[in-house]
Amino acid sequence: MPRQVMIGAEFFDTIIENNYFYVDKTLFIKEFLENRGGVTLITRPRRFGKTLNMNMFQTFFDITKDTKSLFEGLKITEYPEIIAKHQNKYPVISISMKNIESRTYPDALENIKQLMAKLYREHKYLVESKLLDSFTKDNFDKYRAYTASETDLQNALQFISECLYTHHQKKVIILIDEYDTPLNNAVFENFYPDMIKFMRIFLGNVFKSNHFLEFGLLTGVQRISKESLMSSFNNPLVTGIMDKHFLEYFGFTEEEVKTACEEFGINDNFDDVKNWYDGYRFGDKDMYNPWSITGYLHEKEIKNYWVNTGGTGLMDNMIAIGSENLKNDLAGLLTGTPIYMVYNSSITFPINYKNDNAFWSILLNTGYIKPCVGSSGRRFFAELVNMEVYDLFEECIDRWFGFEEQHSLNLTIEEFVGCLFKGDPEGVSRLLNEELLNYPSFHDYKEENSYHMFIFGILLAASSQRFKYKQYYNVYSNREAGKGRSDCLIKPVDKNNYAVIIEFKHVKNSPLPPSEKGGTPPPSLRGAGGSYLQNIAQEGLEQIEEKAYMHDLKQEGYEKIYKFSLAFYKKSCVVAFS
Repeated sequence: MPRQVMIGAEFFDTIIENNYFYVDKTLFIKEFLENRGGVTLITRPRRFGKTLNMNMFQTFFDITKDTKSLFEGLKITEYPEIIAKHQNKYPVISISMKNIESRTYPDALENIKQLMAKLYREHKYLVESKLLDSFTKDNFDKYRAYTASETDLQNALQFISECLYTHHQKKVIILIDEYDTPLNNAVFENFYPDMIKFMRIFLGNVFKSNHFLEFGLLTGVQRISKESLMSSFNNPLVTGIMDKHFLEYFGFTEEEVKTACEEFGINDNFDDVKNWYDGYRFGDKDMYNPWSITGYLHEKEIKNYWVNTGGTGLMDNMIAIGSENLKNDLAGLLTGTPIYMVYNSSITFPINYKNDNAFWSILLNTGYIKPCVGSSGRRFFAELVNMEVYDLFEECIDRWFGFEEQHSLNLTIEEFVGCLFKGDPEGVSRLLNEELLNYPSFHDYKEENSYHMFIFGILLAASSQRFKYKQYYNVYSNREAGKGRSDCLIKPVDKNNYAVIIEFKHVKNSPLPPSEKGGTPPPSLRGAGGSYLQNIAQEGLEQIEEKAYMHDLKQEGYEKIYKFSLAFYKKSCVVAFS
């Protein structure tokens, strides 16, 4: 009988004592001890096991507990020298900053004050210590009683590490989970300068020349630039998703996923599991999303689990204020075209949305894109991670274009898709030129990828649950077909219906004679079928034939195929059809 899956379980002892589903990551302890810095920062996307690993560390090292029974049968016990030397041998300070999300800086300080009060109460036995003097105990009580000032808070971790060292006569391990949450929150709530100033002192006091420190371990999603935060840390080791350390301890390996699926008797559709939840690349290691895998083991259904646990404010801001290049590159991602990027391992806040590489680096760290296979170094092509992330971008398309909110637009979308399936080029042209290309969200698109994204977004939206075409077809972008990649491919579920191939063409510069530039475009550019765009559109049809985009469809059993070529200039489109 398979073990019970406890979604969101973060306490190692609870999981072990109740025999809940757990993938053994205890060898992380060994690798960490062998490769750590004086202070180590590990960055990984959210929901990749950081909190559980930190709690496992606390459970293993904590001098106030006897936890040997919890680790019986786990991989770390294969190394008795580590058990003898390190298990339950150190005082441990362990905090999580994941809930420090506030609207204002004073509110953030109040949350940190509550966090420190909780930490000090967990170590209230120190008030009874014969090794601490009365002045130290009075100061300790100030934190417990929730009366610490901002200056006191800045010294809170350093002071309690000194108290623990004095009492136990052992150096202290300090674990800080989600260290960057207060800073990320401050960016979006517009009090980042105050927050970074506080955090620089708060962390610097405990991680710089602290005689009482055995080691520090921080986890988060982003590495805040050394100049902003970490310049004062003692011998810091920073290991992110592109580095070589600790690769297999955050996320599940393919072998671990296959073993889990076998345990739960759901390994028949492993290809779907791989397409949806695999694809994360840490260093040279291919990893699965652990949150999504546990969700799948629990629900036994392929669907979106991970992306529903976090916001998309970063991408929403990018659409609102990002550079034109950034928007067009995003259009490429949405339509299957990799983006070229230079990876910045550390992030400087506030985010510069005009710096494309900074944005892509943040998206890489947060788990939305990955280096393409064969990439190395800091310069590479990147693509969306997997189908689950792709599904998120579909939802973003709906929101960005307002497809969910405007009933009249939804009717136009349904009519447009209907014209594609009926082989009605006149209807496609009319709806594009009179309706869809004049929609407000389309006003600033200038590249072929942008037209591609807009039409592809329409097709994605029309296949969702609120439209009559739901589950009628699947839509693919830049999929390998014949001798190349078709721009857009629509495959109906019923192979007796027409499949549709769409090729996009775009004229960047005005084809008008110099005397006519700046005037009203002639009918040929307004979509009435004139010669210039018609020739460009016809080239698209010829490309479909020359590249044999129909070949794979026919091999799959689709005998009826419509071919459309859409040639765009600004808000005009000419449609060629066969």
